[in-house]
Amino acid sequence: MALEPSVYIVCSDQHRNGKTLLARVLVDYLMIEGRDPFVIDAGYPEGLLRSHFPGRTALVNFSTVRGQMKVFDTILGSPGRDYVIDLTADETQRFFEVTKELGFFPEARRSGFRLAILFVIDQDQASLETATKIDEAMKPDLLVPVRNLAVGSALPESFDGLSITMPLLPTELAGIIAGKRFSFRNFLLGDEGGVPLKLRQILKNFLQEIASSLREIGPALSLSRIRF
Repeated sequence: MALEPSVYIVCSDQHRNGKTLLARVLVDYLMIEGRDPFVIDAGYPEGLLRSHFPGRTALVNFSTVRGQMKVFDTILGSPGRDYVIDLTADETQRFFEVTKELGFFPEARRSGFRLAILFVIDQDQASLETATKIDEAMKPDLLVPVRNLAVGSALPESFDGLSITMPLLPTELAGIIAGKRFSFRNFLLGDEGGVPLKLRQILKNFLQEIASSLREIGPALSLSRIRF
């Protein structure tokens, strides 16, 4: 990943397409890499991401001004570490409108952050168009399109830029990893007891597929400096 502290914004314009699952993998990956990510969960009031990282997560209601300021104050008030923001589909557009209005991206860069958007592109063409519009309007250091094979994606197969593909998981395995006590990090570090033997290699392949793309984000963020 990037040597500089980074803000990773995981989002989409559609519901139930793997955003929070991707955010979970990203947070655990960062920790395995020796980083110290702090998580901002905009899935108020459920807080699905917070349930997996209770000691390093702030649950915010981004539909309120107080919640919006909590996000920006938390990040700008404590620079020097990575942040992962998990946005709901309902809050994605609002988030980027508010960040642009308040000038959050330029201020975050002045505080030493790099900015990466991980956008899960759903099967509808409009989802791809939304990702493109956000990239053009916000000009992040990097926008990484994400294709979730479980739901389909409008991202063209011919796309040759940096992207993330989330492989399809068997229903039984998907149910296991949804548990609040399940940790991808612990699994990769050898705690495989909660996963049946027949499913362990499938999960390892799933995580390795995503991790191979996450490893490319750091160099890509470094190269993005030429844009500014």
